[in-house]
Amino acid sequence: MKTHTTIIIGLLFSIMSCKYKVKNSNASYSSPSPVDSATLFADGLISSRLNEYNLTFSPDGNIRLYTIANNTSTNRFYTIFITRKEQGRWTKPQIASFSGQFSDADPFFDPIGKKLYFISTRPITTGVSKSDFDIWYVDYENEKFSLPKHLGNEVNSMNDELYPTVSEKGNLFFSTENGSKGYDLMVSRYEKHKFQRPVPLNGSINTTKTEFDAFVSPDESFIIYTGMNYADNHGSGDLYLSFNKGGFWGKGKNLGNKVNSSDMDQCPMLSNDRKTLFFTSFRDSQPYPNDKPMTTDEYLNILNSALNGLGNIFWVDLRQVIGASGIYKQSN
Repeated sequence: MKTHTTIIIGLLFSIMSCKYKVKNSNASYSSPSPVDSATLFADGLISSRLNEYNLTFSPDGNIRLYTIANNTSTNRFYTIFITRKEQGRWTKPQIASFSGQFSDADPFFDPIGKKLYFISTRPITTGVSKSDFDIWYVDYENEKFSLPKHLGNEVNSMNDELYPTVSEKGNLFFSTENGSKGYDLMVSRYEKHKFQRPVPLNGSINTTKTEFDAFVSPDESFIIYTGMNYADNHGSGDLYLSFNKGGFWGKGKNLGNKVNSSDMDQCPMLSNDRKTLFFTSFRDSQPYPNDKPMTTDEYLNILNSALNGLGNIFWVDLRQVIGASGIYKQSN
């Protein structure tokens, strides 16, 4: 297949260790995005010592939602937070009105900003518990979210459905368990005013390994997703780019170590102008000096810093990473 991208290899990180501080809740994070290497986004406001995932934006750019999870693997619980831009400043993140009771994650605004999709283990029938994640949505109108609505059993199954994104055509992309192939990327086409039964993406994008957390471009020309157990992984999971050629999704190309790390990298999302890539990474870049004993404050400052190995939101100028690939032809 024709090569569409030039992936620049080499990580140019230089991370300074500093004491964790909660910044002003109205702090602005409208500074220019990084040039060509992933760095921490909104340190102290969104990225913190907590476990943050999957940032999404409203089409007008004035709302950002993301997920905060607890830190246990045996009783994992996710909650969706929201921050709004008011008078040029961002408000202190709060639990979204529809979240906080059940485990909710992976928020995504549709391209016109009328619906917000997310996943949840909330019961479909009151009083009947549910352990797997289904796709739900809330309507958004007059700056308010509706009560959550189940997307239905045509899309949802007895397995997890993860990380929904919707294109301008109305098609729903997500990942789910696909038999012996593990997690694959799926599409549920929107036809005759409803979502159809999901099918795996056509082409060579899905493998016998694991593919999940896919962001599809609004025009469905490309997808950025997480691939696990690939031969060219830098860490436990890397971000990959696949192009759509006439309905055939090509083999994913690793975005390189200006984006990916030796840890898990997942939950990709592009800014509304499609120039900046946001994603979640579990980087632990703190020094543990052994030339002398640490003081109590020094050790606790490391544990309470953003780069403590829990999830954080990172950002990078995607144009600088992949070069002239045609992704930006509509926005430039």
